[in-house]
Amino acid sequence: MRAVGVFALALLGACTTPVEGGSYALPPGVASYDTLKAATDKCHADGGQLALRDGYDKRELSNYQCNIGAPR
Repeated sequence: MRAVGVFALALLGACTTPVEGGSYALPPGVASYDTLKAATDKCHADGGQLALRDGYDKRELSNYQCNIGAPR
């Protein structure tokens, strides 16, 4: 299970889509506990906060974005 988290973190680092102000959307995939945990940790390390975009399905990873510069 730990290998899945490490792989997800590597995938997130390579496949992010820039948004405005340094924020970025996550790549397509299933928003499992492990992938969301890895994405949250990476986002916090980048100085941001992971958030589900308004009106989107929480089961899809690409519906989340890391808001950098957002209040915590």
